Amino acid sequence: MFTNTTSPNPFVFNIDIYTDTVCPFSYLGFLSLTRAISSFSSSSPFTPTTPIPTPIFNLTYHPYILYPTARPSSRALGTALKYIYSSSSSSHSSQTKTSILTHLDNLAEGYNIIFNWEGLTGNSRDSHRLVLLSQLRWQNHHHNHHNHHNHQTFMTALYRANFELGQDISNRTTLSNLGVDTGLFTSEQDGLAWLESDALGPEVDAESQKARTEIGVRAVPSYVVNNKWVVGGMQDRAMWEGLFSKILKLQSVSVTGTVGGEKEEVGAGEGGGGGAGGGACHGRNCRFVVDNNG
Repeated sequence: MFTNTTSPNPFVFNIDIYTDTVCPFSYLGFLSLTRAISSFSSSSPFTPTTPIPTPIFNLTYHPYILYPTARPSSRALGTALKYIYSSSSSSHSSQTKTSILTHLDNLAEGYNIIFNWEGLTGNSRDSHRLVLLSQLRWQNHHHNHHNHHNHQTFMTALYRANFELGQDISNRTTLSNLGVDTGLFTSEQDGLAWLESDALGPEVDAESQKARTEIGVRAVPSYVVNNKWVVGGMQDRAMWEGLFSKILKLQSVSVTGTVGGEKEEVGAGEGGGGGAGGGACHGRNCRFVVDNNG
């Protein structure tokens, strides 16, 4: 049980998420994390006398472009993924070039989704611009649950369009229509005009470069919780709920609202590591590709 007798304010989990919209492990990681948050928030821990307020979760998405030289609509998604894996570190050797899609299909069954590998895909830069636009418009207002819901709705729609519906999220018409459907744009023409303007493009480039060169992200998804706990690779819901419980227990002791010291890597079983802070890849992430034949 957790005690928090000094403040009625809920504890805040700030989770930085380094992701690429064309990485299937980023989608599965998104589903796992958001379901863990929903489950954890609905099971409010309490003492016999003092309930603990439901924690607040602020999710901030940071772009990490795995394949920056890819052209829009350049390959079928399944073909692109097999190419990325064949071009990336040998640490993926446990999944052969031909078995990676089967591996992903098996993981997807646990989330009741079916991947569509036939749709076209390509450079993810424009989709990251929309992620930042959605985030700027709707997120980081934890007192306003409607705003947070809208951003999560957009992320769900974007991932689902790419991985389940076979839609090409490197195509600006597809992205514009997604923006209309989720309330970012008033019309397809409005969305296309915004995309043609390259608004937020320099921000995407700068954040993706910073993730690689300054923060040290080598694969996605990667997560940093409260600037302390580093999680590499897609993790299951139990891992996330265990980490949230651990952080709350430490909070109940320190009652400071933060945990100091150096970053600590967690979730180092299958799917751990390979992200910010170090560790090996265990086959549940996607790695940066340098290639001029996109």
